[in-house]
Amino acid sequence: MNLPVIVDIAVGLIFIYLILSLLTSEVQELISTFLQWRGKHLKKSIQLLVAGGSETQQQDIDDATVLVHKLYQDPLINTLNQQAQKLVEKEVQEINQFRYNSKALKEKQSSPSYIPSETFAITLLEALRIPELVNFVQTPSERKTNLYMVLSSYKQLKTAITDKNSDSYQQIHNIYGDITENNEFKKLVQDLPEYVPNNLITSLSVLAQRSKLKIDNIKDETSQFQKEVETWFDRSMDRASGVYKRNAKGVAILIGISVAILTNTDTFFLLKRLSQDSAVRSAITESAIQQKDFLNDQNARSQFQELLGNASVPIGWQNISQQFEPLKTSRGNSAQMFILRIWLAFKILFGWIVSGLAIAMGAPFWFDVLNKVINVRNSGPKPVAYTKDQPPEK
Repeated sequence: MNLPVIVDIAVGLIFIYLILSLLTSEVQELISTFLQWRGKHLKKSIQLLVAGGSETQQQDIDDATVLVHKLYQDPLINTLNQQAQKLVEKEVQEINQFRYNSKALKEKQSSPSYIPSETFAITLLEALRIPELVNFVQTPSERKTNLYMVLSSYKQLKTAITDKNSDSYQQIHNIYGDITENNEFKKLVQDLPEYVPNNLITSLSVLAQRSKLKIDNIKDETSQFQKEVETWFDRSMDRASGVYKRNAKGVAILIGISVAILTNTDTFFLLKRLSQDSAVRSAITESAIQQKDFLNDQNARSQFQELLGNASVPIGWQNISQQFEPLKTSRGNSAQMFILRIWLAFKILFGWIVSGLAIAMGAPFWFDVLNKVINVRNSGPKPVAYTKDQPPEK
């Protein structure tokens, strides 16, 4: 077997992987849309961020769930959730409704799959009423108030306005001045959200400390603090994106193996047929070479699907008899034939697994590999350079 044949076998194998990878991507996208994986994962990640991690106390997790639900009702985030307009998407949402209880049915069945960091920061600070609290801050000459002090006393506000003899009252007095007759401030404190995780206040206090090091004035410090919250959110979402990609890769492997089994795509049988059948090898190789923009060319995909429908192409259950062909040509007793049958079955199973893992690599990966292999196949001797005064040699 010479090198050009090996390259053609590689092109044919990669091209078949590319086709099945496109199918797998479509299936995974439909499942993701139906189960709303992206939106749910984003919301769960925000809940963990607000709660302070997955290993925090259950009370903080419960508080974070309630607070995040309130954030999602804010118009800034609520408008990011584009409702389904297409008929298929509407049908998916209607089917999804049966998966929720009656209380959940009153709410939206979908969530945004992406939230800008600026939107999250503004929504969170407004939900906690931080900008409004800053407006009531007074700065005595003997003590300069900063945003860290506002946040560290956040949980003590409701106790302070109801009990003048408490330690909290003196601390609040140092920040906001005399609040005894300040009914507007009292009303603001009473309207503060009840379900605020302690870890959230701790995290925001740390961010406020960073802002304090960069900005001295509390009014300007609020803007810097919002930027710190945006950075905090972005870094957390980067980690959440990594987790989602790992989970999606696991799902892609399962779907890839399923597609390989349903289409009977046995890598070892593919290699055998491509190496032995020059007609099939040439047909698949030429289809791969001619369709450079395969990912975006619908006609190219349709033509290759017709090629895959040909009985001679080495995928599909019409080839199962050829995969067990050694049973027909082998001679031996019943025990040897039984062992051979088991061996062939395990070989086909392992071939499916190899195909599934390859399919799970994704269409973009195989498209890049295909282009590189085709470039190697089409490469020839470097042409001799010449100029107008020096014509090419004949």
